[in-house]
Parts: sequence; structure tokens; C-alpha cells
Amino acid sequence: MASETLIIRALQGDGSKSGRCQYLKAGVHMECKMTDMARSHDKFQFTVDGAPHGTNDKTMDGSQIRETAGLTPASDFVLIQIDGSIAFSIGIERDVTFERGKVATFVSFRSDRIYNFTVNERGWEWGAPAILAADIFRHGGIDDGLELILDSAGDTPVPPDGEVRLDGEGVERIRSREPKTVTIKVNGRSRTVEKKPHSYREIAKIAYPDANFENFNYTITYLHGVHGAEGDLVEGETIQVRKGMVFNVRRSDKS
Repeated sequence: MASETLIIRALQGDGSKSGRCQYLKAGVHMECKMTDMARSHDKFQFTVDGAPHGTNDKTMDGSQIRETAGLTPASDFVLIQIDGSIAFSIGIERDVTFERGKVATFVSFRSDRIYNFTVNERGWEWGAPAILAADIFRHGGIDDGLELILDSAGDTPVPPDGEVRLDGEGVERIRSREPKTVTIKVNGRSRTVEKKPHSYREIAKIAYPDANFENFNYTITYLHGVHGAEGDLVEGETIQVRKGMVFNVRRSDKS
């Protein structure tokens, strides 16, 4: 029993699996996958909602995959495959060809409707009326330093912990881009600033809006910079800020 892991499938109000639950429990899923696969002699491997499965059949149809994952009756579930940085539906009769050494990834929803939208001009399908921004980043292979925006809402940014509704009129179009602003921490407080190089004095003034450079010294250190950089920022220098960067600014009397 010690080698077995229980997978708990959380259902949202609309019957779909909770993407947030799935990925908050990603470590559990990975542990289960590694344990189960290590003892499996099946040629081909796949996961459904994070739970591992194996087969010796190179090709299975959507109904067989659902039944293997305990999604019965098969017609009650939408099955989505994640591959090539897109998400697309697998119908009951649609064949899926597995590759040896590659784990195919699926997520399921108790639903009878498929929602269509685009991410960076590539067509996606989903089985719930909303998708978490975190799932778009994860499944789309999008760098977390970028931001998601909605074309239909005048390039409105999507919060990293937010979601996108897919049940409105028309096809939702989502794009990723370099953010115009980023959130950093200065002396423990979150600050939203332009994503551009900032000077020593600009950072000091975020911490001390009334900064007086004639009478005071300002010691600035930073963490989590570009490529994980950390160090000191001194008079005359500038630094490119990024999301999650941390600054500590201390003021001392020159006298």
C-alpha cells in the first residue's frame, strides 16, 4: 500500500475537473506517475487528469481512453489532449496514436460541450466555460514573464491568477506579450512599475518618495533579477526590472 497513491478528482460546479486542484497537486500526480510507471511493463504511457495509465496498444480511440481512466459512460465526458502547446478534443471514435517513450497527456470534463478559442492564433478546445490563466501558461508553454491579453476586450490583461470565460459570443482570442508593467517588491511592499530599466535614484524614490540625496545615503540590494541575478545597485547604475524582483532600500545619514 505504501507504493500506491490515491488521486482525488475535484469537480467544479459545472462538473469539470478543477484545473487549479490538478496543478496544486502536481507533486502528488508526479509521484504517482513515477511509482506506477516504474513497475509497469506497458509499452505506452498516458495520463488522464494526472493519473497514470499504460497500454500495449499503439492506438486507442477516445472511448477506450475514457474507459481506461474510469470515465464512464464515455459519452458523459469531454476528453482534451495536450500536445504541441495546444489543447484539442478527442472524440469517442477518434484514434490516438501513442509514441514509445513519450507520455500522452489528457484532461477530462464532465460535459457535453466543447468551447473553441485561440491562443497566439492557434486553435484550442476546452471542456469547461472558463479556463485558468495558469492552464494557458502551462499547456501553451508560455514564458511566465509574459502576460496574457484578450483581443475581444481591447487588449485587457488577464491576471496571472485569473481565468478567461469562453462562453461569450464569438471565439475568444488570447495573446501573450511582453507586459508594459510588472509587480516588484520594495521593502516588503508590492509596487507596480513600468517594465523598463530603472535607475538607482528611481528605485530609492519608490521606497522613499521624499528621498534627499544630498543629506542621505541609500543602500539598495536586490534579488530575483533577470536570470536570477542578485546584488547591489549603486549611484549611477540602472537595472532592468522583472516580475517578482525584490528590492531592499535602507537610508542612512551622510553625517
